[in-house]
Amino acid sequence: MSVVLDQVSFAYPGAGAGVRDIALEIREGELLAVIGPSGCGKSTILKLIAGFLMPQSGRISMGGEDMTTVPPRKRDLGIVFQNYALFPHMTLAENVGYALKLRQVPSAEAGERVREALGMVGLGHLADRLPRSLSGGQQQRVALARALVFRPRALLLDEPLSALDATLRGEMRDEIARLQHLHGIATLHITHDQEEALSMAHRVAVMREGRILQVDTPEGLYARPANRAVAAFVGQANLFDGQVLDAVTVRTAIGDLACAAHAFPRGMAVTVLIRPEAIRPVEHANGPNRFTGHVTRDRFLGALRRFDFTLSSGLRLAIETESHVAPPGAIELPPAAVQVIATGHEGATRSVATKNENPAVSA
Repeated sequence: MSVVLDQVSFAYPGAGAGVRDIALEIREGELLAVIGPSGCGKSTILKLIAGFLMPQSGRISMGGEDMTTVPPRKRDLGIVFQNYALFPHMTLAENVGYALKLRQVPSAEAGERVREALGMVGLGHLADRLPRSLSGGQQQRVALARALVFRPRALLLDEPLSALDATLRGEMRDEIARLQHLHGIATLHITHDQEEALSMAHRVAVMREGRILQVDTPEGLYARPANRAVAAFVGQANLFDGQVLDAVTVRTAIGDLACAAHAFPRGMAVTVLIRPEAIRPVEHANGPNRFTGHVTRDRFLGALRRFDFTLSSGLRLAIETESHVAPPGAIELPPAAVQVIATGHEGATRSVATKNENPAVSA
């Protein structure tokens, strides 16, 4: 079953915050993640789908059925919150079975479904335990089992991993992806963690100021950002201003750069994007797209090394290499790695916020 938001808008009373003209589909069997800066409207979308908020305009449908004004309890949605919201006085089996009790599922059938759900998350042997005796990861698995036990129409995850340490987050990312695939259920995953979104989701929606600005696969979002704003928000990015000279050349403060063919008109002001891992250290600067400079910062990151490389123009580029690479004195910007993208926010369904540290580098 799919979930569709058709031009949905909502504004909180007395504030400009909310969401505007949201057009979004969570497809059947898909895990769709929503990312964006704090206050951009990610959780508002989840609350609208869940029925905790009612849209002021637009339509929400599930499996083709209009659910815009249907109360939360009748939407049959599984929800996992950041704090898991387990009942402390109930055993794991009682927590998981609570949704079935509310739905008046016969006790024999409910017992079987609870055992199945706890077994699915690897906690069947702890059915009689209380939540306080469990680790954070185990509590989250209980919350997932409870959300899935009544076979919901869709699954909503509201930053479910943010309270876990780094190791557990990695494990639970895999667990959630496994369960979502097992059930083939339309899933909305709200998160502030880009790595989490990119590693788990089939598609990712980027939000800014209450609008969805780009929706794409993780690979597409990273490799083909719609404009400067999206490129700056997703991953590490070197961004600087340019002007199109022709289909294969763009003029920048660094110099004229050979680049992949593009469709922007001659003379147009654009943004040039180069991902740090695409820049190649070289021995000399003889040749196109090659420049000298010096390393102003060297960060060892285990398997990777990240350099800040200052060019003679004063622009600073971030370079990411394997950890054994020595600080370079010259670099090459391969033409295929020089992306020419839109500077502004044209195409309101395609971009997101920038956070540049200087005219060239965005973290």
